[in-house]
Amino acid sequence: MNLTWLGQGGYAIECGAKTLWVDPYLSDMVERVDGLKRLVPAPAVACPDYFLATHDHMDHLDLDLIARMDCAGVTFICPESCVKSLPGKRVTVIRRGEEIDLGCCAVKAVYADHTPDSVGFVIHTHDISLYITGDTLYNETVGADVNCDVICCCVNGRWGNMDAAQALLVALRSGAGLAIPNHYGMFAENTADPAVFCSMAREAGLKTYTMAHGETINLEEVCP
Repeated sequence: MNLTWLGQGGYAIECGAKTLWVDPYLSDMVERVDGLKRLVPAPAVACPDYFLATHDHMDHLDLDLIARMDCAGVTFICPESCVKSLPGKRVTVIRRGEEIDLGCCAVKAVYADHTPDSVGFVIHTHDISLYITGDTLYNETVGADVNCDVICCCVNGRWGNMDAAQALLVALRSGAGLAIPNHYGMFAENTADPAVFCSMAREAGLKTYTMAHGETINLEEVCP
C-alpha cells in the first residue's frame, strides 16, 4: 500500500492496480469561497478509481476539483450528506459501521465527531490496516472500534478537530504502531506544528512519521 499526502486530511492510496483518493483538496475552492489561500501547491496525482469523502466540507469534498475531473470511471464513496453535491456521479453511500469490499482492499466507515454523519475510514488489505480519522473532535468513541497498523490523524486543534494531546489518545486507543499527523500547513488561519504531536507520541512509545506535501511512502516499509 503506497500512501501520498495531498495536504490537509487528503491522501492518495495505491492498492494493487487501484487508486483511492481520500478527502483530496487540490483546487483553490476555499480561497474562492472563504478567502483562505493555499500555502502549498497541489501535487499532481493520477485520477482515482475511488474517491472517498469523510464529510461534505469543501476542503474534503472539493467540488471545484470534481468539476474539472473526468469522473466517468470514478466511484464516489461517502456519507449521505455528500450525495446532493454529486449529481450524475456514481455514488455509494457508506454509514458508520459499514464496510465495502473493493477487491483490492476493504473500506470501513467509523465514527467521527465533526458533522452529523461524518466518518473516518479504515482501509485494509491482508497485509496492513490504515485508519484515516477525517476531521473529528475528541471523545472516547473516536478510534474505539478500530484496530489498525497506521493512523493518519488531525492535530490542528481548531475548527472542529482534535489537538495533539487528544490525537495521541486516539492513536493509542486505535492500536496503531505508526502515527502520521495531518491537517496542518495548508492555510495560515488553520494550522499547527506537527512536531508537538510527534514529540508527545514518541514519549508514549509510539512511532511517528511526518510526511512532506506530495510525498509518497510505502506503508509496509515504514511500519514498525
